[in-house]
Amino acid sequence: MLARALVGLLCLGSLVCSYGAHAAEYRFYSAAGAKVPLNELSQLFNRTQSDSKIVNYFDTAGAAEKQFLEDPKSSCLVTTQVRINGAIKSGALKSQEQISLADTLAGLASSSAAKPKIGNTQELRNALLNAKSIAFSDPARGATVGKHFEEMIKKLGIEKEVMAKAMLASDGVETMKLVMAKKVELGVTQMSEVIQADRSTLVGPFPPEFELATRYSLWCKDPSSPEISSYIALLKSRFGAQVFSYNGLRPVQ
Repeated sequence: MLARALVGLLCLGSLVCSYGAHAAEYRFYSAAGAKVPLNELSQLFNRTQSDSKIVNYFDTAGAAEKQFLEDPKSSCLVTTQVRINGAIKSGALKSQEQISLADTLAGLASSSAAKPKIGNTQELRNALLNAKSIAFSDPARGATVGKHFEEMIKKLGIEKEVMAKAMLASDGVETMKLVMAKKVELGVTQMSEVIQADRSTLVGPFPPEFELATRYSLWCKDPSSPEISSYIALLKSRFGAQVFSYNGLRPVQ
């Protein structure tokens, strides 16, 4: 009901429900941690359009940024706020304007029915040592959680033991595929990716001393264009916040 009502509101916009011969594509390159809510919201938006269309491409935060910068027809980038700030500072992105969308926490997923406890440092250390196999996204591909996990196991003093039984995945989505197929016992990724893949596998976030909260932000080449601004309004709407929340992300108001 809420989705139908929102479509009706979108269709009241001056350009949203106009009709044309060919739909213009707006390419969004996004971190995989926000894949499900962005897919849901873009599909809703596209149903109100016939002359424009949001097209999504998802990868790790770093890979999504790289692909966005290399594509001359790219429109918008959704990646970590840290990466966007870095790209603005380096001059890769030419404007200071960005929009905060949502936060997510890093944590663990488990393919076992009995979930390990990770409420404190010692419990986390035990869980990682006792697991027979662990998957996490490849830091070399710009995976935010992968880099954090590497630093974490070094601080825990268990890098050698963990890496001996670790499997590198291309991104968090691939990590969750390995968990759901029971090819690994533990998966390390964003909690949003765990919930979006299979809520029943969620163990929980890392304990406070190893917490990783990642803020996803949006940067567009032309945020003032009617089509892009209409989609941004949907992302920042009350309905958009509900979609982000349901899929394990904390919307930024």
